[in-house]
Amino acid sequence: MAKRIEIVKLPYGEGTIELSLPEKNLLEVLEPKPVPAVEDAAAAFEESLDHPAGLPPLEDLIAEEKPSSALVLLSDHTRIVPEYPAMLAALLKRCLKAGLPAEKIRLLIAGGSHRPPTCEERERLYGKEALDTHQLYSHNAELDCIPLGALSTGHPLDVNRLLLTHDLVIATGKITPHYLAGYSGGRKAVLPGCASLRSIAANHAMVARRQSAPGVTRGNPVHEEMDEAAAKTGIGFIVNVVPTPEGRVAGVYAGHWRQAFEQGTVRCREAWAARFGRPADCVIAAAGGHPADIDLYQIQRVLNNVAPAVKPGGTIVLVGRCGEGVGQSGFGGWMARYSVPEILAMPEPAITAEAHRAYSTALVLDRCEVCVVSGMDRAELAGMKFRGFSRPDEALGYLAGKHGPDFGCYLVPQGYATMLEGDGG
Repeated sequence: MAKRIEIVKLPYGEGTIELSLPEKNLLEVLEPKPVPAVEDAAAAFEESLDHPAGLPPLEDLIAEEKPSSALVLLSDHTRIVPEYPAMLAALLKRCLKAGLPAEKIRLLIAGGSHRPPTCEERERLYGKEALDTHQLYSHNAELDCIPLGALSTGHPLDVNRLLLTHDLVIATGKITPHYLAGYSGGRKAVLPGCASLRSIAANHAMVARRQSAPGVTRGNPVHEEMDEAAAKTGIGFIVNVVPTPEGRVAGVYAGHWRQAFEQGTVRCREAWAARFGRPADCVIAAAGGHPADIDLYQIQRVLNNVAPAVKPGGTIVLVGRCGEGVGQSGFGGWMARYSVPEILAMPEPAITAEAHRAYSTALVLDRCEVCVVSGMDRAELAGMKFRGFSRPDEALGYLAGKHGPDFGCYLVPQGYATMLEGDGG
């Protein structure tokens, strides 16, 4: 009998890469159950601004509080927010209609410690109209941050000075599962989005407490400190979308920064949770294409999302173009310099802003092997404790040799945000 092959095209950079997996090896494709997208995203933005959670409509809020200036916080090039130009057009139109002059409405890219987007990326992300009408700034985590004192954790909170020199701060972005904070969006616009490098490092170093996971906010110290930072800074309003895995809008959530965010996380779980029966020998997970696989630092987050579905001693195969290489030197440096036991023994104060990803990676490497299918140099990957391949078929050959020809495998096409939940809880 001829061997049956499942041929799947996985997102890879700006295109796809083909995976030919024997049907006998494929246990299941782990994807969220489809949820309906909004039919008219522009109308959904208007509706959310007309009926925000916990606050009056934005124009009424501006009329009541009479701010002389507004600062709109933007997601960066590592996050694709569906219909972002339309969202910003609706939001900025409301601010102008309420009487704020265009020159008093400024935009700040809340990119944390990431590199700033290029001019081409900015226009694609935000739309030409917003950029032509309003001043745009990009956050630098090493410059222009003002200390606001200590948080209840004892960690310092320093934020971009623009947050303190504008009367109304509006955060925008998307809500998806996040391996460290539980969910992206909402309060993350401040910490890490607009925070100093030392504030980001202290917050992310709490990964060492091992209480963080996708979809987990209660008892998650990383999330709780982000929430406190947002409260201390005083976000006045948010507009967040929950995307579908196909890149459409599943829901729009505007209003009070905490209430709207919490409403959005309910929809996020509906849109992004996927269940699996039992841990498998292997998991093959695509980051989801550009920009989620822009570099190794970005695709790393997939590891912690899919790790629950692989057996101890098993193998995770990450698939991502990684056109910009490692991405963050602090992450790559730790992976090359220290052993897994050395990384896991690091005290919190020693974990730098970028090295928290090395700690998260070490948690996975401590129980299974990680292979990477990418455009990166294999020797460079090996130096960071990853087994590198340039094509999926090479990785499949390795899996068959390691686990036997009848290995069982889960396939996760959108690993960057899929939230895996075992049937055991």
